[in-house]
Amino acid sequence: MTKKKIFLTLSFSLLCACSLQETKPQVLPTFAHYKACDLMSLDIVSTLQCGKTSRNSYCLPDNKCSEKGNSLVAYYDKLANSVRMNQLSETEARKLFLKRNNEAELEYNVVMHKLEKQRQESVSIRINSVTPMPVYLKNNN
Repeated sequence: MTKKKIFLTLSFSLLCACSLQETKPQVLPTFAHYKACDLMSLDIVSTLQCGKTSRNSYCLPDNKCSEKGNSLVAYYDKLANSVRMNQLSETEARKLFLKRNNEAELEYNVVMHKLEKQRQESVSIRINSVTPMPVYLKNNN
């Protein structure tokens, strides 16, 4: 009977461990491409070109570009054009870029936090709905 009890305990532990396993997003959000390019580029136009190229080479081949990402790219394209046309200075454009990229990162983090909370609630419901199997101990009398 001891082997059966150990087996049931291990099975239940494995089930709990699998359901509690944290899943990491498999998507690199648009703002992250631009943020990485900003660390490597000397001017804002180079940052914006690099970010767009990086993001598009990441998501276009598998057709996994999001609408929010597309609108962020469009905004950054307009920003780059404004600098090229001397409608915005490099400093003004950088401020707008950093403001919008930080907002996009914040929005992303809020959504990911909500999804993680929903996932944890779902796991909790699944764990609480598991009915433990009774373990009968054999009386040797």
